Amino acid sequence: MAVPMRPDDPAYWMLLDDFTSTPVVFRAGCYICEDPEFAQMGLPLCRRCPECMRQDRGEGHIAADDDRCDECGYVETPEDYQ
Repeated sequence: MAVPMRPDDPAYWMLLDDFTSTPVVFRAGCYICEDPEFAQMGLPLCRRCPECMRQDRGEGHIAADDDRCDECGYVETPEDYQ
């Protein structure tokens, strides 16, 4: 469960600037997708799976802190984003 950031947290300033990340994909149950502070702090958010997109299976879901798709299990590589 996500806990709101406290004003004495050293990263609290990230909530106060004007930069906000824009979500690309959403997966219910993903702690990054469901916590609005990730976007408000301008942190990287979850992304589409290149393999799901290639196979026309939808967008897939790769969590911002992972390299494996929750939908198909594909492990992304740097070559996927050339």
